[in-house]
Amino acid sequence: MKLRVAIEEIAVEVCKRHSHAQITELHILRAMLSKIGTQGTDLTVRSIDKELDKIPVVRNASVSISQAAMEILNELEVRDPIEVRDAVIDFIFNPQEHDDEDPELPPDKNDRPRDDKPQKPVQPKKPAVKQSKPQGGKSESLDDVLAELNQLVGLEKAKQQVSSLIALHRANIVLAQQNRAAVPVGLHLVFTGSPGTGKTTVARLIGRLYKAIGLLSGGQLIEVDRSHLVAGYVGQTATRTQDAINSADGGVLFIDEAYSLAGDTGSSHGFGDEAISTLVKAMEDKRDSLAIVVAGYSEDMNLFIKSNQGLKSRFQTFIEFEDYGTEDLIKIFKLISAGTPVQVTAEVEQALREYINEFKPTGEDGNGRFARNLFEKMFLNLTTRAMADGTIDPHELDAFAVVDVPKIPNKSTDDPDKPKFGFV
Repeated sequence: MKLRVAIEEIAVEVCKRHSHAQITELHILRAMLSKIGTQGTDLTVRSIDKELDKIPVVRNASVSISQAAMEILNELEVRDPIEVRDAVIDFIFNPQEHDDEDPELPPDKNDRPRDDKPQKPVQPKKPAVKQSKPQGGKSESLDDVLAELNQLVGLEKAKQQVSSLIALHRANIVLAQQNRAAVPVGLHLVFTGSPGTGKTTVARLIGRLYKAIGLLSGGQLIEVDRSHLVAGYVGQTATRTQDAINSADGGVLFIDEAYSLAGDTGSSHGFGDEAISTLVKAMEDKRDSLAIVVAGYSEDMNLFIKSNQGLKSRFQTFIEFEDYGTEDLIKIFKLISAGTPVQVTAEVEQALREYINEFKPTGEDGNGRFARNLFEKMFLNLTTRAMADGTIDPHELDAFAVVDVPKIPNKSTDDPDKPKFGFV
């Protein structure tokens, strides 16, 4: 998926740089040569640029994409990229008479001359967004999924909000069974907080919770960001976004850093507003079969929701993910350590506590990645210390020592005698 997106983005830039109105197979080939190289071919990027220079220039035109070019991009998701590149090269520069024994490329139905470039490469085998089908077997109980939620480190406020939300949905189900009016509440959610605070993990649990109480049929999670939804040319953003919606139908569509969709609305450089409009329509059309969960920093998400009246009316529930506290980070650190042979003694745990309290990690620092980065720094310190005599005995890696805890970063450069951030 990442390679497909990268090649598509390069092709868009190539098309714009040459002032062309449509992305063709040649633009995609130029992007593939740039991204995966020319080794094994007789072509160069410069030779393709010369071919592109022959295409008429169209000033101030909106960029679209040909069906053939789109099919090549789809092929990149199901076939080896080198094979796709070579097939496109042959199809463009070495057209041959095709028969039933050559299924790779379609026959020339229009009896075009051999030097005429074909317009339709191999057919796509799957949509741009891969569908994640729910697993079969016995359904999970609500209590089991809630227990898994409550076992997560920290996130007390988010856990409480999720539990309250599920209680509300359960109450509505009971009211509906008694033919009584329910309290209207949608499935869609806004997660706010710093990166690395468990938003994706909880979104996955939300899908399973909704399935456990009968609100969703599948409960699967499809995770996307702006690059999966927004194309660089006219008419394709809605298609991309709809593909993601269709894949998530019956479960959860999780959009990380969703505020980036509103960053280019109305701009000639992006089509975020097209993606938002498609999402808003799906939130209404599939309100009983799809949960859309958007995530990002609190302030950015507030601006995102206010950017479109449809978003504002459909996102009713905000769940806040606070930064992990000192004890939470120590628990995460010890969980990471538990998966290795390196032990954390009581003395080292206290040293960690003092380090974190003095460091005061917040924002991007105050999350699970901080604990993992700290573990890696300490393990580097441990191995460096063990290697000081030229050899490492296995027992030297059994446990951290207090000296492995890093020094506090020196945030002021005025005093050169103060210790700088590093490993000791």
